[in-house]
Amino acid sequence: MKRLACLCLTSGLLLAGDGYGIRPRGNATDYPAHQTAGGTTLAGAVIPPDQCRRMFSADLDHAGYIVIEIAIYPENNREVDLSSNDFMLRIGSESDASRAVSARTLAATLFKKDNRQPKVGPPIDVATSSTIGWENGRDPITGQRRSGVYTGGGVGVGTGTGRGYPDDPQRPPSTGRDRATVEQELLDKALPEGPTRRVVAGYLYFPKPSKKTKGSYEITYYGEPEKIRLLLPSPAGR
Repeated sequence: MKRLACLCLTSGLLLAGDGYGIRPRGNATDYPAHQTAGGTTLAGAVIPPDQCRRMFSADLDHAGYIVIEIAIYPENNREVDLSSNDFMLRIGSESDASRAVSARTLAATLFKKDNRQPKVGPPIDVATSSTIGWENGRDPITGQRRSGVYTGGGVGVGTGTGRGYPDDPQRPPSTGRDRATVEQELLDKALPEGPTRRVVAGYLYFPKPSKKTKGSYEITYYGEPEKIRLLLPSPAGR
């Protein structure tokens, strides 16, 4: 029984918390950049926008986010406690640093932009008609005889072709299920959070700088007593 409890505790240290991650590359040297400090090696790569569009159902680049692939290589069975809050991104020397956001926060932000009024119904088409004729006879109510020209009219009401959102006529309103699907997709591929003693990898999601900048992508990891800085080359397409 004690052995079983020990195994369960060890499993929790292997991988815990949010995010399931992706398969790490064979070695840290397989990434465009890697750096070691305090017994932990950090490696990473910037994911180009066109590749992001193939990997995710949501267009993260258009929504204003950058995706960075990060791998952590602990040395000598050392425990590392990972959190997306410990990663900052700076692009070039003049931009502000931005902190990675969690998959749940990103999904909430994406769908907050779609929080519009429900789709309106089809417009109403109104048609009018008129008639002119000659009558000769008695009024059915008063019994008095009447003759001469008479006029009449009518109004017809129908539905038109329908109308959606101004910028996307075919787009229905977002549903809770849509958001849950996107959130799970982002979470599945995110860098795992929590304590681990093994090599893990996954994606971090960073908001783009407020102004367009050029230069290297600098990732700073603050999860160790000695922070780790990683300079990543700018990907094609940016």
